[in-house]
Amino acid sequence: MKSFFTRYQQGECQQVWNELYTLGPVVRKEDMYPDAERVAVETMRRVRQNIELLIPRLEEVGYTFGYAWAQEEAFIGELWIARQPTRYTPPPPSISERIQHFEEQAGLLPLSVRAFYREVGGVNFVGRHPSWEHLFGASQKRGIALTNLDPLFVWALNKDIFTDYSEWQRGEEESLYPLPIAPDYEFKYYTSGTGAYEIEIPNAAADAMLLGEWHQTTFVNYLRICFYYGGLPGLQYISHLIPDELAYLRKDLLPI
Repeated sequence: MKSFFTRYQQGECQQVWNELYTLGPVVRKEDMYPDAERVAVETMRRVRQNIELLIPRLEEVGYTFGYAWAQEEAFIGELWIARQPTRYTPPPPSISERIQHFEEQAGLLPLSVRAFYREVGGVNFVGRHPSWEHLFGASQKRGIALTNLDPLFVWALNKDIFTDYSEWQRGEEESLYPLPIAPDYEFKYYTSGTGAYEIEIPNAAADAMLLGEWHQTTFVNYLRICFYYGGLPGLQYISHLIPDELAYLRKDLLPI
C-alpha cells in the first residue's frame, strides 16, 4: 500500500488531504504521524514556491502590493499602515522553538498550520489593481457579497499571536482558542468586518476548518483556492473577464 506522501507526490494532492483531514487526531498515531507530517511539510514548501512565483507575476499584470492607497485615506493612521506585514515574511531561524513554545501554552496545532509557520512564515498579498477593481465593482452590483478581492493573507506566528493568546486566556473560559489566521476581507482594507479568519486549537488533526472565511473550507483548501485565483480569491467573480491574466498567474504553479 502506497504511503500518503508517495500518493501526494504522484498527484493525488486533494484526495490525500481529504483523507488525512477525515482521520482527525488518528494522524498523530506513531505509525501514521511521520507520513502525514511529510505531506504537510511538502505541501507548504510548494506553497512557498507558489508565493514566490506569484509576487512578480501579479506585479507584471498591474497589481500593486502594499498600502500606498491607505495614505490617501484620512481615517487610516500611519501606525496601522506601519504595522502591516510585508508581502512575504520568511520564518525566523528560531521558528521550531517558537512553535514548540506556543504549543506548550495553547495546545497542538494542526499539521498544516504548523508546517505553514515552519516552511512559509507569513504572507500578505494586500494591494490594488484599478482595472480589476472596476470590473469587480460592476459585478458587485449584481449581488456579490464581497467588497474587494480578498487577497491571500496569513499571519506569521509572531509575538502578537502570543499576546492575543495570553489576553484570551485571561478573559475566556472556553476550551478552544480561536487562533487568528488572517483579517477578514473587509479589515484587510481597514473596513469594519465580521472578524478574523480563525482556526480553533488545540487541534491534533492534519488540517482544520478556517472559520469565518467565506468558502467555509479547510486551511489547506483555502490556500488551494487562493492559488487557483492567482492569490486573489475574489477574482472568481470576474474570472470570465480576465482569462488570459489568470492563465498567466496559474502557469506552472505547484499543486497542493
